[in-house]
Amino acid sequence: MTNDTRRDSATTESSVDLRTEWHAFCDRLKDGAEVVLDPARPGDDIDRAEGIRALLRRTANEVSRVLEGGGTERPELAWIHPFKNGQDNPDALYQMAELDLSRTYRLSGSIGTVRYLGITAMTTDFAKANIEQFLNLNGDDLTAQPHGEFEVFFGAGPAPDGTPDDCFLEMPPRRCSLIVRQFFNDWEGEVPADLHLECLEASTEPGRLDPARLAAEIHPLADRVVDMTAFWTNFGQAHLQRGQINSFDHSLDHVQAGPGATAHQGGSLDQGYGQTWYRVEPDEALLVEVDIPECAYWGIQLGDVWYQSLDWWNHQSSLNGHQAVLSEDGAFRAVISHHDPGIANWLDTTGSSQGCITFRWNQATSHPIPRCQLVPLAKLSDYLDDRWTRISPDERHETLRKRRRGALRRFRR
Repeated sequence: MTNDTRRDSATTESSVDLRTEWHAFCDRLKDGAEVVLDPARPGDDIDRAEGIRALLRRTANEVSRVLEGGGTERPELAWIHPFKNGQDNPDALYQMAELDLSRTYRLSGSIGTVRYLGITAMTTDFAKANIEQFLNLNGDDLTAQPHGEFEVFFGAGPAPDGTPDDCFLEMPPRRCSLIVRQFFNDWEGEVPADLHLECLEASTEPGRLDPARLAAEIHPLADRVVDMTAFWTNFGQAHLQRGQINSFDHSLDHVQAGPGATAHQGGSLDQGYGQTWYRVEPDEALLVEVDIPECAYWGIQLGDVWYQSLDWWNHQSSLNGHQAVLSEDGAFRAVISHHDPGIANWLDTTGSSQGCITFRWNQATSHPIPRCQLVPLAKLSDYLDDRWTRISPDERHETLRKRRRGALRRFRR
């Protein structure tokens, strides 16, 4: 909710029946439960419990964005945790703020040493229309001072007096969101960007919450929770419906193979994606091989049937270029299974028998197509030669300990 839509601190009379409005809000959220509890959808009881949790997470995120986020005049570029949305990247720190581009904003701070920093201004009505992107910057685009500091201004204009030409970005006077993606390769070693967002034309003082405005905001909030839950669920499960299971072959002529092809879906212009549905039972293993291209960043992850990442804090359900062990020929080889196969590049299903596999190729020279093979777990050793790096139980324990420590560090928890 924007501060300019809040009334002053004086007590006001209101004809709004907040009890009725609240009940209507809760009734709309019930429609979200119908999405995730639909018996026609894939998954078991645990998946459905995760679906309810996804609905609750999305509700919490929307409340934070709409009612607690400082609005367009006093934006708060807060990091979002947990951001389980749209096959979220386990290597990422996502930040978001609301913008009114008829105003002028200053974004400043330090770039840090994070592997990839992406800054995008875009619409976020995924469930209603194609996404429009108005601004795309990465860390290389920012003119940094010797210690990594930078400053950039953007909006409909004019530029603030004295602003260098290369520090102002003129944009259409639209309302949208600022999305920041910080991708970490070395979870324990990289320093995140420290960013500050300021509206230079705040016209009102923040006041108390107007009951009429609250009533006006919570209903589209509930709509967005339900619609986005259905949208991302259907987006991921479309691979299953098209029969794209345990294979990336459909990507050979798929537009998602190239960077920028998913911009209308909110994808980064710097990034190419490869994606498919996996189906692996407890007595099976899925072998994945791919030649890694030259790129700024790459990663692979598993997601559940609701198109959200698995528990990557406590399980190795994702790997990136720093964490993975490549074979001498430069290829990445991994085993997807329910049980630890003793292979360094194990992708843990966390007990989920199906969901999405996603590759990200960031600023890559090519976008290779991974090769997959489903094999019986009992015969897995027959398929693993010396190109597959082994790991001991003690080494696995230490890897997972460091993994959790790195996740806690990123989110300051």
